[in-house]
Amino acid sequence: MLHIRRYTVVSIMLLVLMGWAIFAFITQDYTGRIELLNGYFIPDMPIAIAILIPTVILFIATLGHMLFYKFLDFIEDRSKSQDFAKIEDAIFMNLKGKVGQDKPHYNTLIYKDIGELLNVSQISLNSSAEVSQNNKFYNIVKTLTAINNGEVTEVDNSLGYHIKELNYWNALKADPNSAETILMERGFYSDELYIEAFNKLCQVNTYSTIQRYKRWLNVDGLLNILSRIDAEENGLSLTKDEILGLIDSLSFSRDNYLRLAKVLKKSSMSPDFRIELFKSLIEKDDEALEGYLYLLLTLEMVDEAEKLLDEVQPDELKHVRAYIILKKSNPTLLDLDYFFG
Repeated sequence: MLHIRRYTVVSIMLLVLMGWAIFAFITQDYTGRIELLNGYFIPDMPIAIAILIPTVILFIATLGHMLFYKFLDFIEDRSKSQDFAKIEDAIFMNLKGKVGQDKPHYNTLIYKDIGELLNVSQISLNSSAEVSQNNKFYNIVKTLTAINNGEVTEVDNSLGYHIKELNYWNALKADPNSAETILMERGFYSDELYIEAFNKLCQVNTYSTIQRYKRWLNVDGLLNILSRIDAEENGLSLTKDEILGLIDSLSFSRDNYLRLAKVLKKSSMSPDFRIELFKSLIEKDDEALEGYLYLLLTLEMVDEAEKLLDEVQPDELKHVRAYIILKKSNPTLLDLDYFFG
């Protein structure tokens, strides 16, 4: 627009100078009345003015031409500015982990191509990613870089729940006591995070606290609870009925019962309590038999294990039978977990 103003000022000055020069140095005569057509006449005027009329028309046409294309440039620049803002928003959304959720309409071809690429790709920052503080992406890049490096950092709410979730995963690894903070923010994050937070909660918190979030109870969390039964440090006290109630609330498979037996092997729970617990389990579910056999063998109760094996088909639990045979011949060299996977 500045160039148009300069052009206008200089053109007017030139037209005035031309008119003055013609009138002062060439002629001061008038054109007289000139018939244009069918009774239309060009009025009498100084020749200097008549000469300037086509020049003025040319100037106006040129100025109109320039303004028209300036207007087109304005529309194009506005479209580019709008598209550039959309690209910036798309980059923010991409860094926030929301890839392809929004597909804005782009008016310019170059930004349309970039926008389509952003919709189908994920921006990944390296461990040393850094931008200047004046950069619009400074805050999110700084935060993501810290999180990618395993740090626990402050996350601005404007960065969204995806980045806050990534930060919480780091927090759980660094400090299990952060679990309840996560569980209290119900409904914002993935089920995987809540389940992991609950499992961490089961490692460190009181049973009353664990009960408040029992909707997230799962096998791993339960095993974390049982591993603390009667422990000297950070221990829990649960009755057999309470434990059975927790197990009944889940779908336990054969492998889960075996995992349970392995956890009880390392726990501070008394051997009699473990046996009573598994006796109650096999009365309800035959799938608990292998876990019970494992428990008996960890307590060196080989004869009891053999009695149970006599009640099942000879072609079942061959690995347990093999262990017992080898155990009797060489009791010191066998790894029980090798036979039970």
